[in-house]
Amino acid sequence: VDPVSTAYVLFLVVSHMTVSSTMLILNKAVLVLLPVATTVLLAQVGSSAVILWVLGKAKILTVDGFELKTARAFFWNAIGFMILLYTNAKALGSANVETVIVFRTLSIFATAYADFRLLDARAPNLATIGTLCLVVLGAVGYVLCDKGFEVRSMGWVFAYGVANAAYPIVTKLVIRSNSLTAWGRTYYNNLMTFIVFVPVALVVGDVGRLETLHAEGAVNASALCMLVLSCVWGTAISFLGFLVLENVSATTFNVMGNANKILTLVLNHVLWDNHASVQANLFLLLSLVGAGLYGEAKRRDVPPPTP
Repeated sequence: VDPVSTAYVLFLVVSHMTVSSTMLILNKAVLVLLPVATTVLLAQVGSSAVILWVLGKAKILTVDGFELKTARAFFWNAIGFMILLYTNAKALGSANVETVIVFRTLSIFATAYADFRLLDARAPNLATIGTLCLVVLGAVGYVLCDKGFEVRSMGWVFAYGVANAAYPIVTKLVIRSNSLTAWGRTYYNNLMTFIVFVPVALVVGDVGRLETLHAEGAVNASALCMLVLSCVWGTAISFLGFLVLENVSATTFNVMGNANKILTLVLNHVLWDNHASVQANLFLLLSLVGAGLYGEAKRRDVPPPTP
């Protein structure tokens, strides 16, 4: 692999993980001020689609024009995203956070198999399989040393694992189905997500809750400023996500997501009083080391040069 392209991909990966972790903090802050999750998501993806459309028309950014055929492909990606969010919420209601994270890490193996079968990725070698096992072993060890597994409904936890394994594959297939720019993909993805989630907002009753919040004075300048900031961050994470998936495998993207969740656990232990034991933190470190070694194993596992 060319050193410049390696540095570029590493920059994208680090940028995406940084924006993802800060986006989690931003979303928590916004939802404390405006506890209407679906409406917040609609504001984020809707504003992003409008801004990108305007910037594309003004020729400031290269944003592909709207085509129905392309919109259909991104519609299914938006459906996949909705299923991922829904099963995640249900899984968190059916088990503790630590158990959900373990099942998320287990989904790496399903993604790796689909990567090989559906996306013609190179078959995992012993080194990459070993590093993936380290990621999972670290997550399982952390849970056993900390709060243990708490499961009330295995069905939703399993469903979330399946959805988490499938989503990067679906997104990768959508990317391969067109030759859009990264800004164009971000525009289509946010537009179709907005269309898919509008009925959801009506069903869950966000409109009524928003009216109540407005009457109580909760929809104020500080809340709107946080919401606008999260909209900007949402555009960035979507854009970087497509750039990363364009340059790495679906399995690598899944490993990144798991490493990000584990880093979030570390931050929680640093910021709050519920510190984990030394053994649990060592297992967290093992999982992060496994994720790092996976990246190195993938870098070394380059195809032989064609004659």
